[in-house]
Amino acid sequence: MSLVVANGKVVTPEGARILDVVAEGEKIAALMPAGTAAAAYPGAEVIDATGLIVIPAGVDPHVHLLVGFMGQRSVYDFGSGGIAALRGGTTAIVDFALQRCGNSMLKGLAHRRRQAEANVTLDYGLHLIVTDVGPETLKELPELRAQGVTTLKVYTVYEEDGLKLEDGQLYALMEEAAKHDLSIVLHAENAGIVERLRAEAVASGHTAPRWHALTRPPVVEIEAISRAIAFCRATGCGVHILHLAAADAIALVEDARAEGLPVTAETCTHYLALTDEALERDNGHEYILSPPLRDAANQERLWRGLVRDGLQLVASDEVSYSAEAKAMGLPSFATVANGITGIEARLPLLYTLGVDQGRIGLSRFVELFSTAPARIFGFADKGCIAPGYDADLAIIDPQTRRVMSPESDYGDIGYNSYTGMELTGFATHTIYRGKVVVRHGEFLGSEGQGRFIARISPDRFLPEEGRK
Repeated sequence: MSLVVANGKVVTPEGARILDVVAEGEKIAALMPAGTAAAAYPGAEVIDATGLIVIPAGVDPHVHLLVGFMGQRSVYDFGSGGIAALRGGTTAIVDFALQRCGNSMLKGLAHRRRQAEANVTLDYGLHLIVTDVGPETLKELPELRAQGVTTLKVYTVYEEDGLKLEDGQLYALMEEAAKHDLSIVLHAENAGIVERLRAEAVASGHTAPRWHALTRPPVVEIEAISRAIAFCRATGCGVHILHLAAADAIALVEDARAEGLPVTAETCTHYLALTDEALERDNGHEYILSPPLRDAANQERLWRGLVRDGLQLVASDEVSYSAEAKAMGLPSFATVANGITGIEARLPLLYTLGVDQGRIGLSRFVELFSTAPARIFGFADKGCIAPGYDADLAIIDPQTRRVMSPESDYGDIGYNSYTGMELTGFATHTIYRGKVVVRHGEFLGSEGQGRFIARISPDRFLPEEGRK
């Protein structure tokens, strides 16, 4: 059955125009003059998008579903978390498979795919978290690549959780990964500085939430990002910097890209919407995440980085710990589970703070939300409204405003980090592979409808003068 989205402001690579979008099966079949497609496709389901904006559905390349960390378990699994994403106009994600120390990466990948495919509700890819680098591990890289994994996640912190890679391991991994068209996605913080400052703070009785940020100053990001870029230059291995929060590091990314190095970076919606003032609130522990929230001046510089392409995309870094789980680490910031939910709020936050408030235009919004994540992370058929692409669309309302509350999230999270903020740009419909799966917040699909996507090589969006 065909589907026509009629009379909407459609954001295409050529700009925004009033058009009809036609989907046949799972693909976009045609873009037609407004009001003409219904007659050309008799019997099609028609959605009248007059006054609404039609964009390629979101791609969120940094989410943690069905995850346990720091003694806590997320509320969302691949079913419920996928529904939350779909409600927020996102139809594709990249989550993480974990190589446990001493074990096979391929075993970790197979385990995570079994977990996801039990109930996944949207398309997904996987980064492979590498925790143990040795001769046998490195031999697995070609098979990982053959199975559609293009990215290896590395932590430079969290040694106590068995996640941190030392520099020698990271360098060896990057040397070998470059040979097999794999790249690194990096949690970039200097562990030595963090661990010393945190230990000193706790020993002095400084355990309030604000000390989480004070013990992770911007230099911990800047140093780790600089080191990763040096390794990229030496090995030729691509690097994507996850959740960049320290604005001073943007220049490092810009310089690397101008040099022609395969380096990209993201920031996250919480850094664009919240500042370290949140850590001073009575519920400040609910805002503990790493890297930490920073001040308002830093936040504005992140927005400027998005405008000038020093940052290439906006992810959610979704971790759905409940209010109860976040409180279990108290009274010390050092034992509160890091992370906040955001997979559903990414759309209205980026639209409101970006487009509605005049910081970015509609085309740049779409690039940050959908097009760039799809291209950088190898979703070949997503991120664009054009014939032949997946019929994954989000129809958004640029007028209706809602005040955020704990009830704004799908499921029982128990708190919402954006409570009290008035936002717009919510999805009225989400279309996944040619079918309406969310209408006005109601999930119409089925658990298990999602698919694993074998991803292709990334497009790093290098500046033209830096392309080789």
